[in-house]
Formats: sequence, structure tokens, C-alpha cells
Amino acid sequence: MSSGSKVSVDEGVEPEGSSSSLTSVKVHRLKGIKDGQYSNPVFKKLSVINGEINRMPREELISKLGELKLDSRGVTDVLKKRLKTHYREKKLTKAHVPTPKKSLPEFLMVIDFEATCEENNDNYDHEIIEFPVILVCLESKQVVDEFHSYCKPRINPQLSEFCVQLTGITQDKVDSAEEFPKVLRRMEEWMKSHELGAKNKFAVLTDGPWDMSRFMYHQCRQNKITYPRWGGKWINLRKAYSNFYQCRRTKLNDMLENLGMTFEGHLHSGLDDSRNIARIAIRLAEDGCELKVNEYLHYDRNENAFKSKHITPDSPKGSTSEEELNQSMDGMHLTNDGAANETEEVDDLLEYYRIQKS
Repeated sequence: MSSGSKVSVDEGVEPEGSSSSLTSVKVHRLKGIKDGQYSNPVFKKLSVINGEINRMPREELISKLGELKLDSRGVTDVLKKRLKTHYREKKLTKAHVPTPKKSLPEFLMVIDFEATCEENNDNYDHEIIEFPVILVCLESKQVVDEFHSYCKPRINPQLSEFCVQLTGITQDKVDSAEEFPKVLRRMEEWMKSHELGAKNKFAVLTDGPWDMSRFMYHQCRQNKITYPRWGGKWINLRKAYSNFYQCRRTKLNDMLENLGMTFEGHLHSGLDDSRNIARIAIRLAEDGCELKVNEYLHYDRNENAFKSKHITPDSPKGSTSEEELNQSMDGMHLTNDGAANETEEVDDLLEYYRIQKS
């Protein structure tokens, strides 16, 4: 569900005891440099070539990517990152530089809910009416399965005209659907059929924080059911995208456009949105991005339940500005890996650049 339908947002909070502040990340990196982690001469070469790539005009970037049989679609910053990642991986492998083993998921569950809504009503009690999941294998970088179901709303069973026009979901589709708790149980059986969480490691991926920290959280409260443990942490695609390509956070259509792609299907259809989000995630993985959890809900050990701090942009007392809201959202992420370690590139590209100049 897009944030564009003017709903309030919940703030996900890291679990207590987490040592993932930017300060601790910087200390860790400084210690790594001190211990000789980056003393190999290849890192100096990579740093030099990184500068060369930054100075390459778009036409030469496209030419070099084509020569290497890499995707040449996307804005200039995306092309630079793609080329840097290629050379980084190539040179580090050639120099036999060991890379630390990282606990990354094998599969992604891409989720984008659609919920009941009314135009210009910020206090509307939203209910999930479309539950899509796209399963992506990160090894093959392909979609391997889909789960999809509509859900019957209970609080506001009659869809507003605005909701129907926005989502494309008609009244008969929700009338004939099961209520959310039954759909959730079917979805978790689908997860078991793929051995997700048992044999296969996975992570939830969403376009922003709203799907899990707002829609799923409040839906479980409305139905008086336990919030699922698998939904307590997730990958916020917007953060992963902006951190990796070093650009501002942006919406789904802009991410697609920046990658040289176009939206396929009906915008604000949960299934079509999820499929397009999966396309972006796959492209990120192909470009070398390590997709890992960057947002959490707070887990209250005393009550054995997840908690979500509610943020209301229109709060009359101590009102929250748009800037403060964004800052609060920023507090959810763990690390900005990739933002601070821009040491990348290579000898043969330098040779290529010299030939071009001569």
C-alpha cells in the first residue's frame, strides 16, 4: 500500500540490546582499517579507479557496460554503481581477498498490502483487503512462486468509491473472500510448503515501513490475534535502494524509472505493486546490493509481543512535522552499509580509459 493515500504511519524500533548505531558501525570500520583489513594494495587500486568511473560521462559508462555484457539501463548514478560493483568483485576475487561471511537471506517475501481507505480521511480505520506475497530466490534472482488472496473487511465492509478506483478491487471480490485471520493462516501454510524459516532463510521486503508497522500491526490488533514473529523485521526497499545507489529515497515509479524500467500492471494493485517491487529487488541483487533487514518493530519481552509507536502527523499537541516524521522513520534502520565504504575499481578499466584518451 502506498503512503500516497494519506494514512498515518507507525515507527518501527530496533530491538533492545541492539548495537547497530552509526557510532558503533564507524568504530567497527576504524578497527578493521587499523587491523589491516584494507591494507591489501588492491584497495588502493580500487579507490583510484572509483575516481575514474566518477569522471566518466554517461556515453562511456554505457559503452563499457555493454562491452562487459552488463545491463546499461538506468540513470548515470546507477550505471556508475553497477560498474564499480563489477570491478570490485572481479578484483577482490583475483587478489584472493577474503570477504567476511554475512548472514543474508536466501529468499525474499515481497509484500505490498492494499487496505480500505477514504479520500481525505486521515483517521480512517484501515483494514487489509489484499494480501499478496512474491517469493524471490536470491541465488537464481528469479520469482519462484506467488501467494495472493483478497480479505473481507469487518469494520467497514462496504468499500468506498475512492478505494475501488484507487486499488481496482471491487466489492464482489472482498464479499466472497475470507476474513484476514483465515487468509493469514493459509499464507503461513504456503510459507511452510516452501520451508521458509525452517530449511530456508528468508526476509520480508516492503516498499517503505507502512505495510508491516502499520497495516499488519493494526490488522492483528483489530482481529485480536498475535502479530506473527516473521513480520517483526523486514527490508525497507527504499532505504536499501537509496543507501546502495547513494541517492535520495523515492517512490516505486521513480525507482523503476531510475533503473530504466517501467511499471507493469495496475498501480495500487497489491499483486502488481508487489511484482514490480520484486523486479527492483532483483535488479539491486544483480547490481551487487546485499539485501538485509534494516527495520524492526520493538519486541516487548515482558508482554511477549511486538509493539509499535504510533506517529500522528496531525497531532494537535506537540505536532509532528513532515521533517520530524521522516527523522523518526530514519531511526528504524540498522546500518548504512555501502554508504561509507566507497573503495572500488580496477586496472583494466584504467587501461580502457587511457586508450579512450589517446
